[in-house]
Amino acid sequence: MRLRAPLVTGAVACVLAFAGCVDRGPVDASGAGGTDSAADARAADTAVATGTAIPDGFALSAGMGGPSDTVATSRSGTGLRDLSLCGTSPLRGLGLRDRMVAGNSGGESADTRELVLLGTPDEAQDVARSFTDLPAECDPPDGGPDGGPDGGPDGMETLTEVRESPFGAAPATTLVQTYAFDGTPGDGATVLHVVPVGAALLVTSTYGQWPSDSLDDGVASTVEPLRATVDALAIFDDGAEPSSAPELPRIPPDFPLDVGLPGADGDTRVSAPSPDGDGLGEVEMCGQVVWPQRETPGGLRRLVASALAPEDFEWRELFVHAGADHAGSAMEVLRQATAGCRGSGDLVWTVLDRDTGHDTVTVGLTYSNGLGSSVFQVTRVGSARLLVATYGEGSLASLDEQADGVTGTTEEILPAMCVFTRTGC
Repeated sequence: MRLRAPLVTGAVACVLAFAGCVDRGPVDASGAGGTDSAADARAADTAVATGTAIPDGFALSAGMGGPSDTVATSRSGTGLRDLSLCGTSPLRGLGLRDRMVAGNSGGESADTRELVLLGTPDEAQDVARSFTDLPAECDPPDGGPDGGPDGGPDGMETLTEVRESPFGAAPATTLVQTYAFDGTPGDGATVLHVVPVGAALLVTSTYGQWPSDSLDDGVASTVEPLRATVDALAIFDDGAEPSSAPELPRIPPDFPLDVGLPGADGDTRVSAPSPDGDGLGEVEMCGQVVWPQRETPGGLRRLVASALAPEDFEWRELFVHAGADHAGSAMEVLRQATAGCRGSGDLVWTVLDRDTGHDTVTVGLTYSNGLGSSVFQVTRVGSARLLVATYGEGSLASLDEQADGVTGTTEEILPAMCVFTRTGC
């Protein structure tokens, strides 16, 4: 088992500098979690056929890159979740059935696409309207004239303009962002296209170095590469109401995912529970992704929290599935992988026996060539799975103590997971 990005040098780096990890570990979605049950596979096929899931082969990256380029798609990664427009974040906090992202960048250009599948066509239209309802010209700029954490470098200003969409009537829309540096207009611009079809919503962002006197030509040049992707959205426009699928259980707003996390200080960065956090990323065991796995039929809800210190890291992630059978199938994938994989390269994995009173798998990671130890504990209660993971400067000899600490955290959170069962705990 290994992290698709090694734990300290990759996954943590992505959390600390997520802007550089949009395409973290692109996965062939047809292979991730490949030992899912036949029932899951049939349910996935049904979900795709009825428009309640995004098919693995959806043409999200069609037209991206050069003629000979193949741009991978992924169901994880930041995508456009961090998009900020006129002080709003339209793609944050959505209850999604499914999601797919693609990204390509090079030189002085960047192209990112995100496709989300919401519960009903009305929900997709409402999110699209959050773009069209922006002021025709948004100023003061996103992030403020002095830059800052949500804006660009000091002195950079961003102007957002709302235009009609070449892909259909409102609430489809096109937005154009231009930039000024210390009051002087820059040559770069970002073009965003927002296209709702059925319960699906496509949002794309293309940055290019277009001078202000040829900006309209630059905007026009972003249309044709998107045609194939927009045409493919027709599979979601079948008149069916995706809300006929089982309603996903909601995560209570006071769910105690951050219980026991340290407070933020100069050395510790704490991320409060959020449905949009990057989380731990993908964990791979002997070539198979076992966390979080591809999104299961019916979609899921998620909540993540973390605390990152110079030599200690802790992640908590809650995934809520459409039903207990889907959550149980995901646990079986993890259990089979831990039974058959003991190491890869300098990574050494150890199954740790811990009893939480629920369906739990606990595994420890150490290194054959140095210090560093991690414990991953995944527990299922009803339709939900909880991951508690920690990293420290430990070794094989300290794994048991580390696992005891992780189990203690899990046991504090578990009572709140009874809401994801039909009859309670």
